[in-house]
Amino acid sequence: MSEDIQPISLDQFDPHRRAFLQNALKVLGGVLMLELGAAGVMFLRSRSLEGEFGGIITAGPISGFTPGTVTEYEDGNFFLICTADNGFMAIYRRCPHLGCTVDWIGEKNKFFCPCHSASFDNNGEYQTSIVSRSLDTFPIVFEDGMVKVNTAVPQNREHHTPEHISYPA
Repeated sequence: MSEDIQPISLDQFDPHRRAFLQNALKVLGGVLMLELGAAGVMFLRSRSLEGEFGGIITAGPISGFTPGTVTEYEDGNFFLICTADNGFMAIYRRCPHLGCTVDWIGEKNKFFCPCHSASFDNNGEYQTSIVSRSLDTFPIVFEDGMVKVNTAVPQNREHHTPEHISYPA
């Protein structure tokens, strides 16, 4: 019943330093590739989600807007203008010159770009020679008494024209 117990040499369990470093680098490389792959998928996935910039945003009921006002939608990255004759226009908050965020200055009734002091009137038409075109707009749709803005499709325009204003049916 007695068995001979042989001592185990440490060489059987002691990995060589070079082999350990090679395996550790393979594991770290695999983890890095997984992280880069996940970041790539998140970057390339569609941003056209309902209610977020890059998708269709419901601004509110048509009757909820006072004629002659400008409402900022910071998360939607646009201003919604309700004209004096109850028309609507969605203005992109991005300046066409350098891409800076444009602000609405209610006291002066104009849009202002802080990066280079360009100004735009209440319809987004440029007023200074620094900028070569008007602020971009987004298409507006009226559904079930609601104003909806499609922020996935910015529309470039040289100048403001009455056709840029949308009217509910």
